[in-house]
Amino acid sequence: MTIDRENARARGRWRATAALAAATAIVACAASEPEDPGPPGAWWVGHAPSVRTLLAQLDTLEGTPLARAAQQLAFVLPDCDMVGARAERADFAQLVVETRCIDAGDPLGVEHRRGGAEIAFALPDASGRRLRGELRSGPDALVLEVAWPRPDPSGPLALLVPGDEPAGPDRLSGRGRLVHARVRPLEGIDVSALIPAEGQASQLFALRGDLFAGAVLDGTWESAVYLPERPGAIPGFALALGFRIRSAAVAAADRLLAELQETWGVRRTELRLAAGGGACLPDLNVLPDFAPCYVATDSALVFAWNPASLHRALATGADPDAGAPGRIDIDLALIERTDRHVTEALGISDPPARWPWRRLRVDAGVEDDVLHGRLTLALERRAGL
Repeated sequence: MTIDRENARARGRWRATAALAAATAIVACAASEPEDPGPPGAWWVGHAPSVRTLLAQLDTLEGTPLARAAQQLAFVLPDCDMVGARAERADFAQLVVETRCIDAGDPLGVEHRRGGAEIAFALPDASGRRLRGELRSGPDALVLEVAWPRPDPSGPLALLVPGDEPAGPDRLSGRGRLVHARVRPLEGIDVSALIPAEGQASQLFALRGDLFAGAVLDGTWESAVYLPERPGAIPGFALALGFRIRSAAVAAADRLLAELQETWGVRRTELRLAAGGGACLPDLNVLPDFAPCYVATDSALVFAWNPASLHRALATGADPDAGAPGRIDIDLALIERTDRHVTEALGISDPPARWPWRRLRVDAGVEDDVLHGRLTLALERRAGL
């Protein structure tokens, strides 16, 4: 029974990684309401063949809410060239029940022609502002362009809202990287302001006061999740914070480790890598495989879950492209392949999630004070897709 529970936990870590990464990618597309909101309420419209193709792809995600939703919509889809639905609010069940044929003179038909996308939709939030999206497909990818009401520029969500300057080249290695994000937030970064003073994170990491004040950092952050080193282990994790003044950043990192030493009564070991110097706390075993380390390179403080994660993050293979102000990349094919290996190694009977795409990439930026997101799903070459 204990082995079964451990296997379930190990499997859960993988599925949580994929789900969290996908959710993060969607959130990173946050944007302001476009000038022409189109028909009122919540709605969607599209060419029926394109809708059926998309539903077939979603149906391969067996056992997930997306697959169940795709099956429900496919069941009621009428036999006509253009289909769609409208509801007063973003109620999926109502948008399924109201699905009907759409003619050229229908407001949804007009909206569909205006955008020129294969599938278009709009979903209002509680304040009345609406997420809008347009989906287009090609031989190798699905591309979803979205505009969302901008999140409140405070709290952790603000870290996902890109500004109007490129985030710069990657600092973390791309080898064995399952999930990657790099953003230059619109409101900059003030780590201490993002952590509630009385919260668990503040107690664990001692992030308080001016430890990482905005003046120390250059306004960019980057994170990466790496393949686990063995079946059942948690994935590797690293975070890079770009800095303006190296000496001030190193002093802040050393102070962080000193506070952790005092709080938890653990020892510190010095660390010297080709990329720079740093330190680890090898005895801080408050979480699985947790032995936090940091290294100060010539441009960033790189924190990692443990020494192995740090070595992997600082290996060669980072993307030199400066890119957009915000971007997220998720290697779905690598996640699925690793999930399959974990399943086999741990003797888990249920099959791993089967993604219809091999990669998800989000690029986001600001234009005319509106944040735009572009989500690209690279198609996996499989029969029937």
